[in-house]
Amino acid sequence: MGSFKGDIQATRIAASTTNVIIAPPVRLRGIIIAGLATSGTVILKTTSVTGTTLFQGDVPAGDIINFSFPEDGILFPKGVYVSTFTVAAVTLLTDKYSGPGLTAG
Repeated sequence: MGSFKGDIQATRIAASTTNVIIAPPVRLRGIIIAGLATSGTVILKTTSVTGTTLFQGDVPAGDIINFSFPEDGILFPKGVYVSTFTVAAVTLLTDKYSGPGLTAG
């Protein structure tokens, strides 16, 4: 029987934004991206809005993307920042901010 991972937190981003979304280190486990009437993109970085790109998601016009990352997801060691946001909304599914194994290194 497989193990169950708990303590997932959902953080919703609505309207255009380009700033810090989650400040502490966190693992991104899944993402839901809601598109607009035109195709769009969301780019997530760590450290700052000009930091290292760790995720870029594109969504076709009027579509919704729901994706769960395999294994341990994507570690954002210095928080999650948005540098590009041309979609209707994004929901980040992450470990709780105080989850085990998260370091700022």
